[in-house]
Formats: sequence, structure tokens, C-alpha cells
Amino acid sequence: MSEANVYDQAPGNVLQNMYLKHRLRKWAAKGMRFIEMGSGNGHISSILLELGLTGIGFDLSEKACENNSRRNEPHVSRQQYEVRNANFLDYDGDKVDIIISSHVIEHLSEEDVDRFLDKSASVLKHGGRVVSLVPASAKYWGIEDVTSGHYRRYEYGDFQSFSQKFHFENSHIAGLCYPLSNVLFGLSNSLVRKHDSWKTGLSMQERTTLSSSGVKNIKYKTVFPGYFRYLVNETTMYPFHLLQMMSAKNTKCMVIYSELTKN
Repeated sequence: MSEANVYDQAPGNVLQNMYLKHRLRKWAAKGMRFIEMGSGNGHISSILLELGLTGIGFDLSEKACENNSRRNEPHVSRQQYEVRNANFLDYDGDKVDIIISSHVIEHLSEEDVDRFLDKSASVLKHGGRVVSLVPASAKYWGIEDVTSGHYRRYEYGDFQSFSQKFHFENSHIAGLCYPLSNVLFGLSNSLVRKHDSWKTGLSMQERTTLSSSGVKNIKYKTVFPGYFRYLVNETTMYPFHLLQMMSAKNTKCMVIYSELTKN
């Protein structure tokens, strides 16, 4: 499929983005600055930029950074957004209002998660927030976790532990994508097993790099024919968005959304 005929938003991505927008509209204000760690193709950064925020996207994949720069070119050209092919943990710059990551910290060792949260606490302004989206529930550990270089899946209580250890307020937490992701779980694992199982022989770092949204291409899993944009979008997914809102405390949710606020 040519780039013009590819759609890269799976149903779960659309639902997560819808919830992120729902939350940001409640508290994010125009003029805030953000950092996205693991910005991939730039979908999450686009959401914040469209709300009038400015920021920086960090990603270790050169290909992902190229895709991000193209997607957000108008904001890059107006110097509202910068894409850096670098590690956020090495950042040494101005304080920001939001540090956001979507499906990133599960790729970090426990030691590096601590480094990330410690760094975030030092970089955030007072009242700033660490916003995280992560895969949830150890009982759903599967082949995709292995091939993507995940160290773990998270539980609700993990974020309470983070808030206590790093002196954040655990200001909001919700489970997402229930029940749609649960229904599609078997199919998703089958697609990954068929196309990506060869990655199990690679190192954790190699698996993490190859799982970047800029380079991971599994048809009907991470990339879809262009016409899918008419089948899978915020309008068609709205009933499932209502379901995920109603199920936000369900322990069967396969994604957790968290906001930790700096006191």
C-alpha cells in the first residue's frame, strides 16, 4: 500500500485518543507547553497542538521522527513544535506543563521508569501533569508484549505507588477500551504471532525500536487500507467511547489512562 492509501489508527487508538481529548478539554489551556516522550508518528502531539499548546516530541526512531515532522509540519514551520530524535531522559531545558507518553513506559525497565518519573518531577512546573497511557492487566500478557519489548503490563495500584514514591498527586486514573479490545484480543495476538513472532529472538532494545509506530507495519493491526478511515473514526466509534467511559473502573480494561500532578 502506498503511503497515501494507508490509515494507521486502529480502533483502540481512536478510543484512547477520544478519551485523551475528553480529559484535556477539562483542564489543558492554550499556551501550555508539553513534552511527548516516544512521540512516534505524532498523533498524540497533534491533539495537543490542535488545542493551542506548544511542545517537543522525543523519539528514538529516526523513521518515526520523519513521519511526525511531516504530520505536524505546519506547527513545526511556525516553531510551535519541535521533533527531536533523542532520549527525553537527556532533556535539559525549560520547565513544561505536561509530560505525556502513550504506550512507552512499558518498554522501560523498572530502573528507567523511576528515572523517567524523577526526571518528569524535575521538569514539570508546579501543578503540571504526567499523562500516561499504558497496556493494563498482567492476565492479558501475550505475544505482542513479547515481540514489542514490554517489561510489564500495569495495574491501577501501580500509579498510586508512583504518586507516593515521587510525591505526585494521583489526580485521575481510568481504564480504557473495554470491551472492544477484549473482544479483539485473540485476533490481535494471531496477527502478531503470524507477522512478528520472529522478533522474539531479538534483544529488548531491538524489539522496542522495531515496535515504534513509525516502523511497525502489520496489516489490519497497525496499518489499514485507506478506506478504513471511513469505517474507524471518532463518529463510528462513539458508541464504544460511551461504553469505555461507563467501564472506566473495570479491572478487565486493557489500557490505563493516568494523570499524576506535581504538588
